[in-house]
Amino acid sequence: MNTLPRIALLATLALAGCASSSEDKNPRPSFEIEAPSENVLWAVCGQEVQRLGFPVGSDADPASRRMLSGWRTALAPFRGKGHRERAEVRLESLGDRRYKVDVRVESERNMNLSRPIDPAYAEWEAQADDETSATILIQRIKGRLGEEIEVGPAPRVPGR
Repeated sequence: MNTLPRIALLATLALAGCASSSEDKNPRPSFEIEAPSENVLWAVCGQEVQRLGFPVGSDADPASRRMLSGWRTALAPFRGKGHRERAEVRLESLGDRRYKVDVRVESERNMNLSRPIDPAYAEWEAQADDETSATILIQRIKGRLGEEIEVGPAPRVPGR
């Protein structure tokens, strides 16, 4: 008799766990930067998205401060080897020419078995975000606006 409330409680806890894990699944890399104006920052972000090979998307709205590129697609002849990515940039004004920039590079792979190189038959399956491409985009935006970019340790040179 007491099992029905327990099942409802367990289902509620499971749903709450799924909701919190989906938020943690794709944390957006972000940074703060100083720019001459929001328009300059918007233009730089758009140019760098394009320079990384992401097609210009129709979902770029300066009023909402959100830019979503089109898909950059690379098909391959084997199931699961073809993939596509798209970049998303969000701006938030912090005042006094300071802005917070959130970057995400969404990734999917083609799981079609019979025709994996035909885009009409592609079966896209979501993957983890491409953090490497997001970091590259962040560094390019920072570099264009004169911010100091982050670099790793110097490579070892044999014999020195």
